[in-house]
Amino acid sequence: MTKYSCTMISGEEISFATLIAENPRQAREMAVAETRKGRPRDWTVAVLEADVEGPARFIDTGDREA
Repeated sequence: MTKYSCTMISGEEISFATLIAENPRQAREMAVAETRKGRPRDWTVAVLEADVEGPARFIDTGDREA
């Protein structure tokens, strides 16, 4: 498993999610499902840490103003 940071900018709002997933595709899909915002392709994914203990799960989510 890998720890990811996912972000999406919509207008003046920045949505984010930090999560553990198997791959970037799963991370994007999890971010959409949890936040109910956008589509998977709207989310940017960055690796924070490799070889993290599973299972897939959320660590944090939220929104900020840009």
